[in-house]
Amino acid sequence: MTPDLNLPPITASRPGTGAPAPAAAASAVALELLRPIAAATLAPGESTRAEVVDSQPRSGQFEVLLRLAKAGLPPTDVSVISRQPLEAGTSLTVQAVSPNRLLAVLDSLSGQGATQPPLTKLDPQLFSQGTLVQARIIDSQALPASSEQARFAILAKILQGPAAGVVLSLDSARAAAPGSLLTAQVGSQGELRVTSAMEQVRQLDLLQGMRTTLQTQASAEPMLRMLDKLAALPNLPPLLQAGIRQVLTHVTTPEYLSTPAGVAQAVRQSGVFLEAGLAQLSQALQPGNPPASSQLPTEPTQQNLLPPLTRLLPLLSSLATPPGVEPLPGADFKASLLNLFITLQQQLPPDASKLTTLPPGPWQTAALTARPGLFPLPSRALQTLSDAPDLGSLLRLTAALLSRIQHHQFQGLGQTQTFADGSNQTVWQLEIPLRDGQQFTQVQMRIQRDQSPPDNRQAEPTPQWEIRLAFNLERLGPMQAIARLYKGRVSSEFWAEQNDTLQRINAEIDRLRDRLLTRGLEVGELSAHRGSPPAPQQAVQQRWIDEVT
Repeated sequence: MTPDLNLPPITASRPGTGAPAPAAAASAVALELLRPIAAATLAPGESTRAEVVDSQPRSGQFEVLLRLAKAGLPPTDVSVISRQPLEAGTSLTVQAVSPNRLLAVLDSLSGQGATQPPLTKLDPQLFSQGTLVQARIIDSQALPASSEQARFAILAKILQGPAAGVVLSLDSARAAAPGSLLTAQVGSQGELRVTSAMEQVRQLDLLQGMRTTLQTQASAEPMLRMLDKLAALPNLPPLLQAGIRQVLTHVTTPEYLSTPAGVAQAVRQSGVFLEAGLAQLSQALQPGNPPASSQLPTEPTQQNLLPPLTRLLPLLSSLATPPGVEPLPGADFKASLLNLFITLQQQLPPDASKLTTLPPGPWQTAALTARPGLFPLPSRALQTLSDAPDLGSLLRLTAALLSRIQHHQFQGLGQTQTFADGSNQTVWQLEIPLRDGQQFTQVQMRIQRDQSPPDNRQAEPTPQWEIRLAFNLERLGPMQAIARLYKGRVSSEFWAEQNDTLQRINAEIDRLRDRLLTRGLEVGELSAHRGSPPAPQQAVQQRWIDEVT
């Protein structure tokens, strides 16, 4: 993935980069060498002191003779071209950007007594992968053109964190106005990535949605237990009884999830694809369009507008789909919950909307730190709500479960992104309601698809897949599984908190390997571990939005 801001890659040994630079303000001057400089004199990324010996105007620019004073070597004179005048006798700190380019920092502008130049490499102890970097642009200078694409030398001062006050020397394809705020994320090789203003607004909207839904969400167990009790009661209003039955039809079983068709249908009907299904259904209802069409209309017309939601949802939620049959777009768990929510509101007094407010608790504070990448989503205990089957509590629990599904949708959107080089990452995060004997629970699933940039040598690059499962069954306890697939090679990790569960997994790993081999897959490492796995590894995590907010 192409970075937006370049620094030299992280290396094993970087003397001088472990401590923050004390520079407070600086001005950079881009210099072009008349002859390539030898690595023994000044290697790329290396810096040293210099003095201006002579400066002469040449065709609107200035030819400058610099005398480098590198420790351990005799003084070395080099000739450079500068776009601004440098007076003889001026002291500089110069850094080699490449064998043909230098970046100079004037001592008179970089702070009295400053001896340490801006960083050109990021210390992984301070800037690990995924770290947020927020900095203020100090100066930006156009570099001499060495290719068709313009480049800019940028100095930026980090504003917060353990490296606050450090000045970074950056090389970018984008100009940056001095005084502007730079927000970027550290990549796997120490590169920095920034996002466009439009993407920042999108991410800010997503973050607000995450915070709101995290405050109002609750897991499925209490709601499904209450539905199960209500379904056995006589004399329920017919519409309410039908709505309850339809929600319960979307609750799957471990046996059903043991088949590929069962898993595929449970994922499709989990609720996270409701809006996409409604858009597909809207297109399919247009005259002359086949139902399989997934192209969205460019302009809504009277013919392709769907009926009002209050009329459409009962129709969709009543369409029970037999196992192995492709469901109609929009006929899923979220649609059935929305239909039940509307039906409950009709059965309750007009001010029933007040009942959807959940009791206060620590989730209000936790929601303030909501960000993309939260998986699995923790269960929420509602001590003030009982399992007594009253419609007010059911309305509240239904609203909370809808918020939980929406939070999963926001999580997927917040982690889905396309990069400048054409590569992209797509994430789907969802939850499948499950009945295991008399116990109601859920299986959380996170699917990540990483697509490499287009390559002229092959029609379509092979994507890399990662699937994570998180569940808590009564006989197994909390457990997570991670499977990765790339070019027909699969590897898997299992994580369990109970020792007996870990022993059962280890006893079955060889059988799993044999089953994968019979499927024609190349099998990599299969392992089992105690505890919980590390958080999902993302290309970019947009945590910078917290500062914007």
